Amino acid sequence: MKNLINFLTLLACIFLTMSPTTTGCTITPKFTIHVVNKLPSPQLKLHCASKNDDLGYKTTSENYDFNWTFCESFWSNTLFFCSLAWKNNHVSFDVFKSKKSDECFDGTCYYEIWDDGIYFAGGNAPRILQKKYDWQQ
Repeated sequence: MKNLINFLTLLACIFLTMSPTTTGCTITPKFTIHVVNKLPSPQLKLHCASKNDDLGYKTTSENYDFNWTFCESFWSNTLFFCSLAWKNNHVSFDVFKSKKSDECFDGTCYYEIWDDGIYFAGGNAPRILQKKYDWQQ
C-alpha cells in the first residue's frame, strides 16, 4: 500500500510539473498580476520574482503595464514579490500570496504605482484602488 501511495504521489508531481504555467491551469487556479507605472519621469525600475521564477529587472515608462500569469502551486504556497525604485524612493512588497489569494477577485491582482505610494485593487474593471504601501526613502 505504501508503494502505491508513493507511486501515485510521484505521478501527481510529474503531472503538475508538466502542466504549463502560463497557458492553462488544470488543477489549481490561474492568476494574473499587473504592476502599472503611473509615475512621470524618471522611469520606474522594478524587479519581480518568486522562489522559482525570476521575472527580471525592468525599467518602465509611464503607463507601462508589467504583467504575468501563473498557476497557483498545488500546495497553495505561491509567493511573488516586487522591489521598486523611483528617484530616491524604494519599496518591496508581496504582490501575491496564496494565503491571501481571495483578494485577487476573478484571478486578477492589480497594482498602480503613483508618486505617493502603491495602490491595489483585486479583480477586473471597474477597479476601486486602495493605497496599500508607502514609498521608503
